[in-house]
Amino acid sequence: MADPKSIAVISLGSQRISGAFFGKTPGGDLVLKRYEIVDLDGDPSVDVSRVPQLKLALNELVTKLKIKGQKVWCSIPGHPVFSRFVKLPPVKGDKLAQIVEFEARQNVPWQLDEVSWDYEIVEKSDLGEIEVVLAAMKSEPLNEMHQELVASGVKVVGMDVGPLALYNAFRYSYPDMDEPALIVDMGARSTNLVFIDGERFFTRNLLVGGAAVTNAIAKEFGVPFAEAERQKQSQGFVALGGAVEDHPDEGVNAMSKVMRNSMTRLHAEIMRTITFYRSQQGGSAPKRVFLAGGGSAAGYIAEFFTEKLKLPVELFNGLRGVQTDRTVNADAAQVDAPALGELVGLALRGMGSCPCEIELIPDAMAASRDAARRAPALVLAGLCLMGALGASIFWFKSANELVEERSSQLQIKNAELSRLANEIRLLDNRQEELRVRSSQLEQAVIDRSWWVRLLNDLNQQFDNDLIWLPVVEVLKDGKPITKPLWGGEKESNNSSNDTKTAAQAAPVYQLRVRGLYRKNTEGEQKVVYDFAAKLAKLEAFDMPDFETKRDNYVKVDSGVDEDRYAYHFEIKMPLRKPLQFQ
Repeated sequence: MADPKSIAVISLGSQRISGAFFGKTPGGDLVLKRYEIVDLDGDPSVDVSRVPQLKLALNELVTKLKIKGQKVWCSIPGHPVFSRFVKLPPVKGDKLAQIVEFEARQNVPWQLDEVSWDYEIVEKSDLGEIEVVLAAMKSEPLNEMHQELVASGVKVVGMDVGPLALYNAFRYSYPDMDEPALIVDMGARSTNLVFIDGERFFTRNLLVGGAAVTNAIAKEFGVPFAEAERQKQSQGFVALGGAVEDHPDEGVNAMSKVMRNSMTRLHAEIMRTITFYRSQQGGSAPKRVFLAGGGSAAGYIAEFFTEKLKLPVELFNGLRGVQTDRTVNADAAQVDAPALGELVGLALRGMGSCPCEIELIPDAMAASRDAARRAPALVLAGLCLMGALGASIFWFKSANELVEERSSQLQIKNAELSRLANEIRLLDNRQEELRVRSSQLEQAVIDRSWWVRLLNDLNQQFDNDLIWLPVVEVLKDGKPITKPLWGGEKESNNSSNDTKTAAQAAPVYQLRVRGLYRKNTEGEQKVVYDFAAKLAKLEAFDMPDFETKRDNYVKVDSGVDEDRYAYHFEIKMPLRKPLQFQ
């Protein structure tokens, strides 16, 4: 049974799945009791492989955290969620929901019945204007995530959005922050920017993340994505600008420059977003920058952004306001703290109220909540139904004879259907028999091209017109499998006995070539031996020992008679993979 003073949370990332188990002190503070991080393999931008990997990773995470059967808050990564900050005119409270729905229909790029969406009030001005943030996600991928979570054995009670959970964690962990700040949450597939200015916040998702850096390394060094990711994590760092001594390892030095180029692209996107935030949203320029997410672990990345942004940059400590249980490795937790912010934000959702409480609800969860809301009415309806059923018992008893009669008719019908099923089963067996036979015929049709390829290969071995081939035939155990076209060699009287003896072992197939060669000045029989040597190299024949046993394969008449124009020769070549000759 779940502990009412404990909170289980799971963050669904593109490259890693993380989870934690929090407790609460009597004063309401969070206590980290245990946490786990499970990495996913492969490129996170390849969606086709993510769902099976997500399933395996969730099962592993739930097992390690020992939270099967417990209630869990989960977060969704920022890149599949559409968010938009909208300013509304002064409006009364009972009209706000209608105005927000109108704005959602105007701004969300999908039909509202195809998405799960929610909103949160960001700020109210002195003039009564209201700024809200809209968040929407397609129902299909949201339902898939929820199904995989449920399949892992946990009970999902809510689904938050990653960057908004991170905002809640920042407000909890840094209550003393009184100047505008920017959180750069660097994930594998994208980077979330969270601007905090007092009670106001603004988020934007940039489709530049750690996978882009890994792909750049893989392309530069010509290695697979997995190897590039391993090298990046073990030796990678962002090269610093200016007069800085290079790394002694040329490969590591080159990789650091590739990472700097990718981070320069991210810096350009951050600067564009800051400009947009200040000009279009009326926000203040950030005075401090916090790096969060798995990408913040890269070496010298804080120094890089300090150099580029000309602002104080530090790693975000998601555990700054969280106590750690004595069973947790404190040193390891501090190393992972920049990547644990979303988990803290989710734990705060489980504890109660938060500054931002947007929730995207899957269809199954919406149906469950709707059923729970209707439970009292359903109980009353159930009692009424029971009364109706009691009144109907008498009618059912009187109809018993009719039911028995109908049952007898169905039994007769069932016997008839069983007979038909047996006939169908016999027809299925017959169909399978015909299918096997037809497959043999199909293979024969396919193998028709074998002779075309073989004769074409033979034809390509001619270098001159000194040789011609009047006879090309297949031998089975040394004898032709076809009758001669003209008077030729006759089978011996023992052919039937030889056939019976050969049938006891696997037959040996050869291709016999009989031909003539003209008298020539190129070595007489040499033209035949050269031609046979070329044939021996063809894939169709099994003649690895041709050079040493040439006379076993080739018989050539000597061209010493001056009154003859051409001389006979014969070549027998074992077939490597012959057809099923009949």
